[in-house]
Amino acid sequence: MSRDRSTRPAAFTLVELLMVVAVLIIAAAIVIPNLGTAGDAQAMSAARALASDMELARDLALKTQRPHTLLFSGDERSYKVVADYAGETYAAAQAVEHPVRAGSTFEVTLSERNGMSAVSVTDVSFGGDGYVTFNELGEPSAAGSVTVQAGQARMRIAVAGLTGSVSTAKVSD
Repeated sequence: MSRDRSTRPAAFTLVELLMVVAVLIIAAAIVIPNLGTAGDAQAMSAARALASDMELARDLALKTQRPHTLLFSGDERSYKVVADYAGETYAAAQAVEHPVRAGSTFEVTLSERNGMSAVSVTDVSFGGDGYVTFNELGEPSAAGSVTVQAGQARMRIAVAGLTGSVSTAKVSD
């Protein structure tokens, strides 16, 4: 008495199940080490936001043909974009209107942004100054960098001299 294959219930064999499990284990071994921590994600997000804001400040200088400065607060928790910066204190400097968010000034505190509560600016260095000014040609006053940190993750945002191009990179320990 032989069973007809067409009446046999559909099911996976043990070999097929073991092959699927093996493929999943191999995929997990490749993917899991590449997943970062929440600090990595926050630091990367903050670096991208700050780099974008630096590029916006440079673009404003080019568009208006007036110098625009990305000025950091003394505690390095906040920054603002200021037109025609004359060396006044952070509190006295008047931020320009944000070019994207109409009706708001261009002042940012990274730790208050959504999903960046653990972010802090740990270093600002532009030729010894806590700010960078882009002239009407988009050139920075000095090459330099800003470092942001969240947990153990650190990212550096660099501004190239002469061109003013902005780049981000992970800081390795």
